[in-house]
Amino acid sequence: MEFRLPELGEGVAEGELIKWKVKVGDQIADDQAICEIMTDKATIEIPSPFAGTVKEIHAKEGEVVKVHQLMLSVDAAPGAKPSAAHAEKVVASPAASAPQAKASSPQIAPAPVASAPVIVNTNVLASPATRRLANEKGIDLGTLAGSGPHGRVLMEDVLSGGASTAAGAPKKTYSTPTEVIRTPIRGMRKKIAEKMHLSKSTAAHFTYVEEADATELVKLRNQAKIIAEKNGIKLTYLPFVLKAMVAALKKHPRINSTVDDAAQEIITYPYYNISISVQTEDGLTVPVIKHVEQKSIFELGREITDIVDRARRKKLTKEDFQGSTITLTNAGSIGGLFATPIINYPEVAILGFNKIARKPVVKVINGREKLVVRDWTYFSISMDHRILDGAEAAEFMKTFIEFIENPAVLVLESLINAV
Repeated sequence: MEFRLPELGEGVAEGELIKWKVKVGDQIADDQAICEIMTDKATIEIPSPFAGTVKEIHAKEGEVVKVHQLMLSVDAAPGAKPSAAHAEKVVASPAASAPQAKASSPQIAPAPVASAPVIVNTNVLASPATRRLANEKGIDLGTLAGSGPHGRVLMEDVLSGGASTAAGAPKKTYSTPTEVIRTPIRGMRKKIAEKMHLSKSTAAHFTYVEEADATELVKLRNQAKIIAEKNGIKLTYLPFVLKAMVAALKKHPRINSTVDDAAQEIITYPYYNISISVQTEDGLTVPVIKHVEQKSIFELGREITDIVDRARRKKLTKEDFQGSTITLTNAGSIGGLFATPIINYPEVAILGFNKIARKPVVKVINGREKLVVRDWTYFSISMDHRILDGAEAAEFMKTFIEFIENPAVLVLESLINAV
């Protein structure tokens, strides 16, 4: 029986073959995952529609394959019939809205092969290129003391050996690695590259940065964290930042938009589906938290934990990447003062959340300036200058930071919305 690439989703006509999970001669079961295909949306595990023995593989890893293209031939088990529903049983691993299935093992670039006759000394360790250089200079490698590992004669030894013969004085030599590692750009890394290039070459990026006093946010989160842990919830700062984003976006709705360049239209949304950046072993991916406006801080905490866990176990589905209206990227756990994030095109804005650190600042308390220690942070927002102006970035950030610095308002807003 022939196995052809099934439909991968609406509007998806092809994908990159990332990895075969079977080889010729393998026994495969009905619905067993046999390969990974990377589309523009996600990495999809393709299941077999029947059981049998792999007879021949017709596509190579790294190849772009079309829907309905012949992938492999199978000696089917007696009575085996293709499953009509197998194309729906796909599981996606994170893609950069897209990361990449794991890149193939690094390849070592071969040393140049000598094409001219050389003075051969089989007792001397040296590369073909080094032997050729020695031959061109008329130097016997056996007369040189190799400075490389295990006495290997390097090009530098040949050059310094020739010079020292002429000058009558030895020169100090250095060991220089000559082998480089080449890693193919494919899978998730390739999709990240394509997505970032599309964004930078299409959207007119500009970034606005503002600082915030996060002292009250830290206090509130620490208090809420105790309650969350009793209910089995891991509570980070992200739910609070997401709720602050929604509160600010309601006052600045144009920022919660995407751009349709083909139709020359801006699409502004009445709901708030926020992508969050997740770092996995395969690269960065941005799954979507849907309807943030309808969820509590604790609900968001539980959902974020789930989606991060599934991203790192490559268990996200295509639906996890669909419908985003704006993105939040967070590098605060790693460090850095602030970043200038790249827009998750076709969205028109991306907010960057950075580390929170304690620092001395001057505050006006009871009418007098005092030096106090506060929890401090920076937020950066990148916008598409074709669609949004600098003033909009400044006004949005002003509103957003008011909620960050007064997070109790977010709790009150959640209670009001729940009534």
